[in-house]
Amino acid sequence: MTYRFGTCLAVAAGLLVSAPLHAQEREGAISATDLSDREEIRTLLLEYGRAFDDRRLEDYANLFAEQGEWVGSSMQARGPADILAMMRNSFGKSPPNSQRPNYHIMTNIIVDTDGDKGTAWSRWTFYSVGDDGRPFIAAAGRYEDELIREGGKWKFLRRRALNDFNYTPSSSAKTGQ
Repeated sequence: MTYRFGTCLAVAAGLLVSAPLHAQEREGAISATDLSDREEIRTLLLEYGRAFDDRRLEDYANLFAEQGEWVGSSMQARGPADILAMMRNSFGKSPPNSQRPNYHIMTNIIVDTDGDKGTAWSRWTFYSVGDDGRPFIAAAGRYEDELIREGGKWKFLRRRALNDFNYTPSSSAKTGQ
């Protein structure tokens, strides 16, 4: 009986140890370079939200490749200079996080790479502050990205911003009634 129990434990331990190897064989091993590239791309996605929230519009525009394109529901621009002009026209007059703080939360980030090209998919939620000082979700959606390594850095080749919803609080919601 002890022999069988010991054999079962050995078999179970062998299955547990080999399970990740079988998963890696099915999915293909991820190299250290791929992991590093994916982390750099995740950082790019997060820096995008941070630069916008702080209204560092030049930094924001420079996250795009020379032929990079930003495509949204009602706006589109190509190249860092045009993207900067679009952002200044749309948001350049609003103060960064002073009177009315706002911020992005990025989640569900999925990144794939293939050499110097990559894709990413993520969700975003944009928070603002109402007249009563309470935060509310102003908009939410998803990004579909094509990325390229340019000058040794990952940049957006095409960022498509899709809104799932926009919200404008009613006057009763603004006052908390």
